[in-house]
Amino acid sequence: MDGSLAAWQAQPALYYAFLALFGAIAGSFASAAAYRIPRSPEVTLLRPLRSHCGACRAPIAWHDNLPILSYLVLRGRCRACGVRYGAGYLVHEIGLALLFVLAGRSWAADSGLLALTVVCCALTALWIAAAVDLKHYILPDGITIGGQLAAIPAVLLVPELHLWPGRAGLPWGAALLTPLGLDPAGPDWLLAAASGAVGCAAAWIGIYGIGWVFSQILHKDALGFGDVKYLAAVGAWTGIEGVLWSFLTGVFVGSFLGLANILRLWVVVQQRRRTRGLRRRYLHPAHRTAWLGGHLIPFGPPLILGTTLVLLAPASVHRFFLVTWPEWISGASPFASPTTTP
Repeated sequence: MDGSLAAWQAQPALYYAFLALFGAIAGSFASAAAYRIPRSPEVTLLRPLRSHCGACRAPIAWHDNLPILSYLVLRGRCRACGVRYGAGYLVHEIGLALLFVLAGRSWAADSGLLALTVVCCALTALWIAAAVDLKHYILPDGITIGGQLAAIPAVLLVPELHLWPGRAGLPWGAALLTPLGLDPAGPDWLLAAASGAVGCAAAWIGIYGIGWVFSQILHKDALGFGDVKYLAAVGAWTGIEGVLWSFLTGVFVGSFLGLANILRLWVVVQQRRRTRGLRRRYLHPAHRTAWLGGHLIPFGPPLILGTTLVLLAPASVHRFFLVTWPEWISGASPFASPTTTP
């Protein structure tokens, strides 16, 4: 661990306060990026340089642009015209502040300041991608394709993204290349780079193939191409395991959210039809209307949740999918203490 980082960690209050501060600043940037990226080329991340009110177009002064504090002082309103900004800005800033604090308690902090910085930058990009996909149903190429390119220096500088502390054995991608001559005792950066290359290629081929098969079965697009590009970036950053755990988490969480949304819409439709009168004729029954409107949800945020877990706690996610979950399926208690034979 870096000596400077260890010194900060020796003062937990200041350490986590600084992480929360930088996270809130990153959240302020993320809120601006999530607004600007879908509106390109009219606006970009660099143009206009100063933030402005979307209602009256008045520039926002620096003292009104302080993360969290300015929102609370102004009660979420523009100083010039009084229009509400909405709670989304505060959610961005508090959300990334919490994620930065979690990163400060993860393996990344134990691996040094560089690893912590890289992970925090990745978390910021993931947050932006989730926010854009949640509202606009797109995963920006700047994050998906850009993430694949950014993985090259990230993995070379922080091979722990693939060779995280406590890992037993080689990353799956590197292990697949050992029969082809990859030295398992080689330098960490080489093993991590091999794992990233295989992970990226596996995502492009495997996930695109899965999407194509289900698209043929369902006779419609089952997986957006943006999701494939995103998982390819995940593979480059975290290897085959990162792709697999992100995809499985996305399927589980996405299915749950889809069912919850269908149930919510069914309740809403039923209530509205009762107030309008049950004798009116409708094109579809309530359950059919709820299915048509509720089963289509963005797949990006559930995938990104899985990737966030992999980035912050790779060993725990690895154990859950390979040990805990199989024990649940087999009926064994995951909390039972291991038994030994004499």
